[in-house]
Amino acid sequence: MKNKILIGVALLLLSLVLLIRYQFRTKFETFRTEISHYETAQLEIFRKEKEARLLLLSNGDTKIYTLFTQFFDESTAISEKDTSFSFLYLRKNIKYKYASIKYIDCLNSKCIIEEQNEVNKKLINNKVSEFQKKFGETFSLWYPKFKDEKLLRKLNISDECINFFPGLFEVTFDQIIWNDFAIFMGAYNSEKKDSEIQSMQAEYIYASSVAKVKSELKNDVIDYFDEKLSDRKPQILITETVTKEFNSPTLGLITYNFSTTSFNNQTFQKISDDVFEEQWKFNSLNTGAMPYSYCYGSNNYCDYGCSKISVRTGSSDVLVTIKDIRGEVVRHGYIEAGRTFTFNIPDGRYQVFFYAGIGWNPQKFMTTNSCGSLRGGFVSGENFSKDDYISLYSQVMSYELVLQQNGNLSTEPSSMNEAFK
Repeated sequence: MKNKILIGVALLLLSLVLLIRYQFRTKFETFRTEISHYETAQLEIFRKEKEARLLLLSNGDTKIYTLFTQFFDESTAISEKDTSFSFLYLRKNIKYKYASIKYIDCLNSKCIIEEQNEVNKKLINNKVSEFQKKFGETFSLWYPKFKDEKLLRKLNISDECINFFPGLFEVTFDQIIWNDFAIFMGAYNSEKKDSEIQSMQAEYIYASSVAKVKSELKNDVIDYFDEKLSDRKPQILITETVTKEFNSPTLGLITYNFSTTSFNNQTFQKISDDVFEEQWKFNSLNTGAMPYSYCYGSNNYCDYGCSKISVRTGSSDVLVTIKDIRGEVVRHGYIEAGRTFTFNIPDGRYQVFFYAGIGWNPQKFMTTNSCGSLRGGFVSGENFSKDDYISLYSQVMSYELVLQQNGNLSTEPSSMNEAFK
C-alpha cells in the first residue's frame, strides 16, 4: 500500500513538471514573438527617424546632407542585446537586435565634425606650406615638437558617440597659436643667424690673423707657428653652447641651444708673440739706425747753438728717444749692446727715454700716436726707463747704461706711451 502511494505521488509530480515545462515553452514562444515584433517596430522607428533627419538636412547644409548619406551604416546602429524570460523556476535567455536612435544624433555630429575638420585641415595644410617655405629647416625642426600638442590638436568626441565612431576626433585650428609659432621661429632664426655670423666672424678673424702673422714670418719659422696653432686651436677658437629662452603665451616656455665660436685674441697674441720672439730673438739693428724715422724723422744734425747727448749701452740693445720741452720726440736712435751713439741737438731742455730689450721685431705693433701705428720693438726682456729733464747749452750729456759702483745716474721707470707719444 505504501509503495502505491509513493508511486502515485511521483506520477503526480512528474505530471506537474511536464505541465510547467509545457506552459513555459508556450509562454516563451509568445515572448519570443513579442521580442521579434519589438525588434521590427523599433527598427521601423529608427528608419523613420533617419528619414526625418534626412528631410531636415536636405533643407539645410547640403554638405552635411551628403556626408550623412555617405557615412550612414544601419548595421553600425544595430547592437545585440540580451533579455530573459522566467516562469516559476524556469528561465531562458534570448538575444535581440536594437537600432539605437542615438546613432542618428551621433552621425549628425560626425558629419558636422568632418566638415569642420576638412576646413581646419585645409587651413593647417596652408600654414604648413607657408611656414615650410618661409622658415625651411627651422620649421622642419620645430613643427613635429608642437604638432600634436599645440598646432594640430585632436579632441575626442563625447563618450556616448565613441562606440559608434571610435576613430573620430575633432581637429582644431587656432590662428593665435600659429601666429605665436611664426613669431617664435622668426626669433629663433634671428638668433641662429646671429650665432652663425659670430662664428663665421671668429673663423674669419682667425684665418686673417694667421695669414697676417705668416706673411711676416720666415719660412723656417712657419712650421713652428703651425705646430703651436695646432696645439692651442681649441683655446683660440672657443666653441660654447649658449642656452636661449622664448616665452610664448600659447606655446609656453621654449628652451633651445646654439653653438657659438669666439676668437680668443689674447691666446692667439701669446702664440704670435712667442713665434716672433723665436724668429727675431737674435735680430739686432745697427747702431744709429732710426726705425721710427717715418714718424720722428731721421735728423741728427745741428749747425748752431748745439749740445750733445751721448749714450753708451750695457748688455742690452737700447732704443733711445729724446723729447723736447713740448713733449715731442725730436731724436731717436738704436744702439747695439756695448756701443755708443751721440745725438746732436739744439740747446734747450730735454728728457731722455731708454727702451731696452732683446731681439728686434720690425713688425711689432707698439702704440698709436699722431703718426698712426708705431711698429718695431723688442720681443723679450723689454724695459722702459727715463731720466729727469735736463738743460743743455753748448754742453755734452753722457749716459752709461751699465752698473757702476758709485755711479751718478739713476733712471726712473717709464712706459711705452710715455716714451713714444
